[in-house]
Amino acid sequence: MKNKLHGILTLLLAFVVQFTFAQEKVVTGTVIDEDGLPLPGVNVIEKGTTNGTQTNFDGEYSLSVDIGDVVTFSYVGFGTQEITVGEADVYDITLGTDAAALNEVVVVGYGTATRQSFAGSATTIDTENLETKNFANVSQALAGEVAGVNVINTSGQPGTASTIRIRGFGSVNGNRDPLYVVDGVPFTGSINSINPADIKSTTVLKDATATAIYGSRGSNGVILLTTKTGTSGEDYVEVDVKTGVNDQVIPRYDVISSPETYIGLVWEGIYNRGVITGDANGNPVQYANQRLFTDNYVPAGYNLWNVDSASELINPDTRMVRDGVTRKYTPERYEDATFDAAIRTEANVRFGGGNEKTSYFASAGYLNDNGYAVNTGYDRYTTRLNVKSQVKEWLNVAANIGYAYSERMANGQTEGSENVFEFADKTAPIFGVFLRDDEGQLVPDPVFGGNQYDYGSFSGFRTRPQSDGLNPVGSALYDYVNTDRHELNGSFALDFTITDHLTFETKFGAQYAMNRYTSADNPFYGPAQGDGGTLFKADTETLTTNFLQLLRYENQFGDHSVDALIAHESNDFDLNYNTAFKTKAVAADIYELNNYVVAASPATGYNEGRSIESYFGQVNYNYLDTYYLTGSVRRDGSSRFVNEKWGTFGSVGAAWVASNEDFLANSDLFSFLKFKASYGITGDEAGVGYYSGYDTFSINNLNDEISLSTLGNGNPDLTWETSKMFQVGTEFGLGRWLDGAIDYYIKNTEDQIFSRRVGPSQGIAIITVNDGDLRNAGLEFNLTGHLVQTKDFNLDLSVNGEVLENEITKMPLDPSTGEERILDVSNAPFAYSEGRSIFDIYTREYAGVDPANGAPLWYQYFNDANSNGTLDAGEDAIQSMAIYMDGNPDANVERQVTDTYANATEKYIGKSAIPDVRGGMRLSGNWKNFNFGAQLVYSLGGHAVDFQYAELMSDRFGAVGNNYHSDILNRWQNPGDITNVPALTDNAFVNGTSTSSRFVTSTDYLALNNVRLGYTIPEEMFGNTGINYVNLYVSGDNLYVNTARDGFLPNTAENGNSGRRLYAPLTTVTAGVRVKF
Repeated sequence: MKNKLHGILTLLLAFVVQFTFAQEKVVTGTVIDEDGLPLPGVNVIEKGTTNGTQTNFDGEYSLSVDIGDVVTFSYVGFGTQEITVGEADVYDITLGTDAAALNEVVVVGYGTATRQSFAGSATTIDTENLETKNFANVSQALAGEVAGVNVINTSGQPGTASTIRIRGFGSVNGNRDPLYVVDGVPFTGSINSINPADIKSTTVLKDATATAIYGSRGSNGVILLTTKTGTSGEDYVEVDVKTGVNDQVIPRYDVISSPETYIGLVWEGIYNRGVITGDANGNPVQYANQRLFTDNYVPAGYNLWNVDSASELINPDTRMVRDGVTRKYTPERYEDATFDAAIRTEANVRFGGGNEKTSYFASAGYLNDNGYAVNTGYDRYTTRLNVKSQVKEWLNVAANIGYAYSERMANGQTEGSENVFEFADKTAPIFGVFLRDDEGQLVPDPVFGGNQYDYGSFSGFRTRPQSDGLNPVGSALYDYVNTDRHELNGSFALDFTITDHLTFETKFGAQYAMNRYTSADNPFYGPAQGDGGTLFKADTETLTTNFLQLLRYENQFGDHSVDALIAHESNDFDLNYNTAFKTKAVAADIYELNNYVVAASPATGYNEGRSIESYFGQVNYNYLDTYYLTGSVRRDGSSRFVNEKWGTFGSVGAAWVASNEDFLANSDLFSFLKFKASYGITGDEAGVGYYSGYDTFSINNLNDEISLSTLGNGNPDLTWETSKMFQVGTEFGLGRWLDGAIDYYIKNTEDQIFSRRVGPSQGIAIITVNDGDLRNAGLEFNLTGHLVQTKDFNLDLSVNGEVLENEITKMPLDPSTGEERILDVSNAPFAYSEGRSIFDIYTREYAGVDPANGAPLWYQYFNDANSNGTLDAGEDAIQSMAIYMDGNPDANVERQVTDTYANATEKYIGKSAIPDVRGGMRLSGNWKNFNFGAQLVYSLGGHAVDFQYAELMSDRFGAVGNNYHSDILNRWQNPGDITNVPALTDNAFVNGTSTSSRFVTSTDYLALNNVRLGYTIPEEMFGNTGINYVNLYVSGDNLYVNTARDGFLPNTAENGNSGRRLYAPLTTVTAGVRVKF
């Protein structure tokens, strides 16, 4: 692989050369709209070349051209104008609003199209909207920007990419991720390696017409990223620096913070247990007092009050701490010791320019993004060079190369109980961060200095019932979890003009990454204490290459125009993975393998990869700039498959620009009106393992001899998941005050990836198969109202949304019956069955609390054969409603209350994690030299099981040292109490917090995602300093979120359940300045 990489780098760098630029005649002017308002950002381009620029904030431009050249002026929402350069030096332009505004060029698959002509669904996001946000990568910034695009920010850890879902869920068990394409090259690297400041445009492709050209990789949507290039006639330097803070502003779960309240709740649970079980022998007060300060509950060493016994501490009449009892000390809260505001700093410098034949762009960026959790953060250094040149009239050359180095610190974020966020939420308030002696005094740390952290029994003092042997603050400070990553991505392209109508393009692209993960546990405290310290290292090296050859034809025949392409593309991916694990450190702070002397396990390593070979073509037809047809076909072959290597994909689409018809040409209502429809087939193979079609084996050491064991049985008939999508839609403009788009689609995915259990005689239990069908259907809308349009004040409001329906239309085969499965509960609390979505909740129904004794209740359903309303002997009690009703469709189903969880019926409860509607809203505008914007993201109608809340409401938690949610204060306490929170009984009433509808919670939310305010200093203030533009701004992200419960953040998980150990999203506030010379 290294030899390959060396050759690729040599090839790329050989074509990155310096050019000498010639200065021609300079024309200047101002571009305004019909009301005389200046238009910033207008594209000013010499026709037929890459020579161009954009107008500044005041609508002014400057461009080097020759006399006789034709210059075009284009801007989204306005018509395009052309001028022929003469002797004059100043050309002022007025752009009008008409349907020709849709001639603005957008990037689509393997080329470009105009908004007017494109029959598919492609949304280009305003770069300014993304640049206002303080994120390390573009995936996080997409939230709320595009209808039908769901952005799930799974972690606030700096440097974490978001999960993206486009138009629902493309697979039940397979791949759901979209394809990223960077500068025309499919991208398999880390999206973090692409500095958002280097991105010129971001386009999301959603329907089959837009994505089918990518064949087997386009079924889940495509995100096209185009990096910035230089512009002819303008050499510039741009510097952007911002700094601010990251903090936890979004609240976590509201847990009990008072040690006195907590200890009273624990005592009450023990008391009630003695009553219910009879173990108290009629004296529950004595029963509770004898057990409170024991190792099974609260070890005596954690008694922080100035009393020696439970009887002195608790008043049995109030079940609370007695008045007058004082503390020896106040335990430190893990949240206070763990979370604090941290500094975020970002700096970018960009250079660009060129002449009529050559352009260049270069950038360098630095990001220091510290997390609010102790010892977490992300550092990144990036650089990019992009050069384009017309070497000959018939040859254009382009080279683009980017490099990123990053370091990610993720201390305290293990998947185990020592996770710092789990401790912050779940640790009882009687357990402090630091170790105390029997007198309550802090214990000095003999190793690191300062105060010693409390690791429970590992500290040598006492056993702590909650996560004994662990302390996440100590782990975050003394252990080491780090990921270093080097990533290089680039491309080299040649474009040959064969005739006026025929061109040949070839592009070679590559991405190389070296990822080194290091995890070390210190030898003095915690889990590695007995091993003298541990070190785990994993190196992952990847190389992706992509080679494209494309022949393009374009021609116009009177009112008809045709463009077509045929192409070949090959894509190869190679991965090397190596690990080592050693123990017994020589020096505690050196994280290298030769510093550890015991090989705890053999070093391991493997290589794997895949290849895709593709042949494809596309034809686009245009008649009178009003009627458009498009069609594409692609043939993909994948190394993942054995017998079914090749798949054929394609699409057809049509668009009609009704506003160009005579009957609407002079309409005062519609400034633009287009109808479109498309149908296409795409595929996916990424959800299949690299070798799922082959039998695989594990090589082992058996008494120093080679032994082989079966690792997996392959399925040689495995093939693509195939998606068939139909779409109809409209795009419109109502005068100058409203623009909009509405799309409706149906997407059916066949040959789903499922695991099938097979007979034990085959030597392995499960194989991967194609089986089952899935349907996604949705309505998407995007509306932008131009509320105010005056010389000094402009205000726009944009609203987008998605209404999604998801349904399993065919279940996979059940080998035991030879028929389709009735129910699959492998993804509890969700269940799969025909006619249901993949996120329909299937669980027991909670019936509340028995007012007589405080016991939790559930519903049990039964077949009331004799219709008397009770479950009698001989009648069927129903365990699983879906399975029972399939075999007994005419059953007379009734229900009754039960206090036994195992007897309660599992059923669909009419709730789904898929919301009724979700999307975003943006308010943006400017007043004089001020610009401002705010974005909201919303979701309505979904539900999820809040497992973290369930754990905090557990009857048993107080007995093992975990905390309670404040809702526990609403518990049943006396006969006759009406509440939905059962009595505290130290688990005498079992299953009170087991999965049921009790913890099904609305996932509705409204989040203030971003706010920005900027001010552009008037250019005349800088005189002849060489400064052309200065913008001062402040920006905030994740400022507020309203959910059903503090701490419950449904926008952080695909299924709506944020779960425990969540690094809640960062709230970031920065101030910055952008200067252009």
